[in-house]
Amino acid sequence: MAQTKTRALRLAYDKGADVLYLAFGAPKEGIDEQVSPGVFVRVDERTRRVVGMTIIDFEKHFSRPLGESLPIDLTKYLATV
Repeated sequence: MAQTKTRALRLAYDKGADVLYLAFGAPKEGIDEQVSPGVFVRVDERTRRVVGMTIIDFEKHFSRPLGESLPIDLTKYLATV
């Protein structure tokens, strides 16, 4: 059976720990890099493409306007399609 690639966004939120997990596409191993306090981007070590994110203290980050909440630059991880 042929495999199909998916770019689906999967979200999981742990309310008790106040942590949001995001995964882009099928589960994939990667290296976590902290890009802002409490914000980690998981990148594929080979391609350097973002495969997921983890946001610790999610409610604290998003109780402010988005521009103030996550002032991070992901351009070095995003490949042009």
